[in-house]
Amino acid sequence: MTKKKDQEAIRIDGKKEASSLLAALDSKTRDRILTDIERSDPSLAQTLRKGMARFEHLLALDPASLAKVVQAFPNALIALATRGLETSEEELLFSKLSVRQANSIREERTAMGPQKKTDVDSAREKLLTHARSLHESGAITLYPRT
Repeated sequence: MTKKKDQEAIRIDGKKEASSLLAALDSKTRDRILTDIERSDPSLAQTLRKGMARFEHLLALDPASLAKVVQAFPNALIALATRGLETSEEELLFSKLSVRQANSIREERTAMGPQKKTDVDSAREKLLTHARSLHESGAITLYPRT
């Protein structure tokens, strides 16, 4: 009984784990695998691509790449996306932006007051979707190199 209970306690999200593994691969291998998956299951390939990028990847971008991502959005959306970040994550992100933009985003966030988590998640997803598009066009490198 204990053995069965222990087995039930371990739940693995296979798509999330596969996305993480794909993100860690070199781009040539990752693209080849995703192309093969896309031939047989386009929906799965899209899910895996979406799962490969997380908001933490934006924090790891160099300042020029981050600027390319955020320039397409108003500071209000960026302010919303930064809600709930740890202080260290917030400072890392703001250190890569111009002082003027960082201050503007901070002011915007203070003025907006409490926000729904779903709205924060939606703002983050908009940034990530744009970052994925920039990555696919070769404008930025979104995923960590191995």
